[in-house]
Amino acid sequence: MNIISSLSIFVLFFGLFPEITSGHRKSQPADSVSFESIFPFQKQHCHGSTIVELPNKDLLAAWFQGSGERTADDVAIKGARYNHKTKKWGNPFIMADVPGFPDINPVLFVDNQKRLWLFWYTVMAYQWSTSLLKYRYSDKFMQKEGPPEWKWQDVLHMKPDGGMATDGINKNDSFVVNLTRKFDEYYDYLKQSGQVVENGANGITVKDLEKAKSLYLEIAKGKNLISDGKEINDKGVKVKAQLGYPLLRRIGWQTRNKPLQIGNRMILPLYSDGLNLSIMAITDDRGEHWSFSEPILGGGAIQPSLALNKDGSLTILMRDNGPAPKRLMKSVSRDGGYTWSSVVDTDVPNPGTAADVVVLQSGNRALVLNDIEEGRHRLSVWLSADEGKTWPYRKILVNGKPGSVVRGHYPAIIQGKDGQIHVSYTNQIAAPDGHGELKNIIHASFSESWLTH
Repeated sequence: MNIISSLSIFVLFFGLFPEITSGHRKSQPADSVSFESIFPFQKQHCHGSTIVELPNKDLLAAWFQGSGERTADDVAIKGARYNHKTKKWGNPFIMADVPGFPDINPVLFVDNQKRLWLFWYTVMAYQWSTSLLKYRYSDKFMQKEGPPEWKWQDVLHMKPDGGMATDGINKNDSFVVNLTRKFDEYYDYLKQSGQVVENGANGITVKDLEKAKSLYLEIAKGKNLISDGKEINDKGVKVKAQLGYPLLRRIGWQTRNKPLQIGNRMILPLYSDGLNLSIMAITDDRGEHWSFSEPILGGGAIQPSLALNKDGSLTILMRDNGPAPKRLMKSVSRDGGYTWSSVVDTDVPNPGTAADVVVLQSGNRALVLNDIEEGRHRLSVWLSADEGKTWPYRKILVNGKPGSVVRGHYPAIIQGKDGQIHVSYTNQIAAPDGHGELKNIIHASFSESWLTH
């Protein structure tokens, strides 16, 4: 018996999934969930999947794959197509690859002009803070097999500081001023909510807060790239000084979750591991020009996922990369994504892993996440009928044992025009021979009624 056959028996026997097929979904009864492998289990690292429905009702998925992540030069963006008529996933193919560099975290999106977008980033020097954002788009992408025909590709040049640091980062620099304000707002929230303590035994100390603030403001002030510049003295006159320059706030931005389109505006959620915060890239002219929101800062609030509220405001839910309590964090924008409220904790558990949300045709919203405070062995879908205030309906997709190598994580979620909900995620289990683990990307599909029954 080969390793894949052994694996299928292993998975079915231990009941990690109700049903797994190999790239083929059988006819699906109502109020049920189906699971299928987009490609067979393998030893290579495959992670960070994204999924989109195409105008012809087919699905397209993408992920990154190679011998590792940011330190593996062979990592490329791969993709596969699902034919809605044959109900089969086709063979994987290359979607993007910069030879000799890791390509990470693809995001697929079809805009209201029926153009397919692929966003991702290339890691330039083996650290997340050296990431370089890329994007491609295509208007010829509904082939039966193989990659889209890309019409345009560019670097998404980030300038969240507004370009005001031409003479160096001086004391009036808008990015540093905004970031300082965001730190102060968030620290006030932590103090008011009782999360700041004196001794640090069961919380965050003022010393911890000041240490974090100093660390990230040093990066924002460009202290790693000092050169001749011009400071503004007390009389408002520019004088020569040694100042920092804004390289590490213009690179290092990373993709994770899908954009949101409102009219002609596309809002792409981004985050930075280097600055440990989130930001929005915004275009009103289909990518010709990009502008950027203010920084969105919490206790390691990264990898935002966007939802449009009924009143026209926006809500983001973010991964918790900070201290306890381990919860998804939230912020709200009332001006189309440019300014954001102070970040607060929700009641939704998060162990420091990616989550994704989608507003359904019903007006309800579905959230896919690791709904535990530690580990990635359980993956669930939650449903809210009140825009995320409460999540009364919950179903488990992956339910491994704590401490095991089983993982279901880094999910993406969309809804098709027929109402069917689609989730893709990284799937990991122990190899049957006991040597390491095996991975692939799973596609799960279900109706909203499955979540409520």
